[in-house]
Amino acid sequence: MIASGAGTAVLTLAPLAGLATDVLAQLALVRLVRTGAQLRMQFVAFAVGYAATAALLASMLGGAPFAPGDRIGYFLLHSMTYACFGFGLFNVINANVSSLRLRILKEYFAHDPEPLADAALYARYPASEMIEVRLERLQTGGQIVMRDGRYYSCGGAVVAIGHFFAALRRLLLGS
Repeated sequence: MIASGAGTAVLTLAPLAGLATDVLAQLALVRLVRTGAQLRMQFVAFAVGYAATAALLASMLGGAPFAPGDRIGYFLLHSMTYACFGFGLFNVINANVSSLRLRILKEYFAHDPEPLADAALYARYPASEMIEVRLERLQTGGQIVMRDGRYYSCGGAVVAIGHFFAALRRLLLGS
């Protein structure tokens, strides 16, 4: 049974345990699944981490001396805390989108004060190859499909996430 003051502190461990489970699931999936469906693996790892969080919260709150409304509130609060942790992990994993920009900046700084020639940079990072790799990754992940020589979105979670962030951008930035 959880004492009221110590209980709320112990409850904070559930989202952290869920995050640890998410990380471990991500590591296991990357090593076990060779399909290249990175986004799906991240969603599965997130779900596994959330299941661990929810199970811990349910077991800790089950015998706690809180009112039913408080139990629901604590469950939602700590579930949202895990979701924030999971979103942070998702963004850390997907930082490779900006890693090319960082790598290019490092190369410019490495050649300072002599300027790095654009031709040398284009030779190291051919855009057509990078686009082909990304298109292949999107096809492998089931996010796009090619029909009649054109790429089409397959819908699903990625499109929903894109619409969410587009709406969020319009809301926050007005454009």
